[in-house]
Amino acid sequence: MITQKQILEWVDSAAEIFKQFMPDVGKVPETHIATDRIILKARAELVKRLKSHQENTSEEYSSIMEMIHGELGDAILISQTRLQELETNNLAFHYFCLFYWHEMGHYYAIKNEKTNMHRFFDQELKPESVKQEGYWFWAEFIAQSIAYRVDELNCSINNAACYHPEQIVWDPDVWGPITERLLNYLEMAFFYYGYTVDEASLAMFFSTILMDDLTKRYIVAAEKGDLLIYDNGLRKTEPGEVEPTCISDAVEIFQDTLWKMHEILMAQMKKEDFWIIDEDWLERIGQCVVDLNSKKSVLLSKRNTEEI
Repeated sequence: MITQKQILEWVDSAAEIFKQFMPDVGKVPETHIATDRIILKARAELVKRLKSHQENTSEEYSSIMEMIHGELGDAILISQTRLQELETNNLAFHYFCLFYWHEMGHYYAIKNEKTNMHRFFDQELKPESVKQEGYWFWAEFIAQSIAYRVDELNCSINNAACYHPEQIVWDPDVWGPITERLLNYLEMAFFYYGYTVDEASLAMFFSTILMDDLTKRYIVAAEKGDLLIYDNGLRKTEPGEVEPTCISDAVEIFQDTLWKMHEILMAQMKKEDFWIIDEDWLERIGQCVVDLNSKKSVLLSKRNTEEI
């Protein structure tokens, strides 16, 4: 069993790595660990004490960990029960770090907001609903993007002795799982029977394309024509023969908006302080999410009409 002592040691190590690569982190959020038996009570007490607006109406707790932001401070709540899923995994600490860095990504992005954009998280701001849609997407996108950045730098700098991406042979067994992962994110984002787009899955899709080290290398390899495919044996692809982002595999009605989001996000990720945005930018990305929801409504209406 992964003990609380072990978790706290992992937290200290993961926090030190995060602080190495993200400037001016300051004091990290307090850590709280609870089993599923008491975690909802522990969470409610944290929300109240920190004066957070992240109320939870669910009767179950499904997260491995969660960053709770409040007017009086921040905390990361960790489910000891759900961490046991990592117990037999040889990469348990690595996966723990990715989860922890994601929550630290939430904290870091909020800490660096020029205005209080976290107010969009849970308030029904009808006049600013577009920004709210944008924030729900952005919050998950930036948290995972920061986690990927820390992971890449940690691998290439702290673990340089065993970091050899130049040795990758891009056969289908290597790049096939990458496309499966991207397609899975798209499927979850546009789940056929859901009434709206799932912002979290869409955020994971774009953060993986733009910030995950292996996925970025796969995209470059596809653009250069360095992928190997089965075609009467293995052969090298032509440059651009494979569209690596999988956006072209999405339902056609969504593709123009997805490419627009890709362009907006790619430009943002090229900035030195890519975690800093303003409300005008938030409205631009929010309008894309609104457009996707509108297009999904069209598809659902069409489906319902065909079923009648």
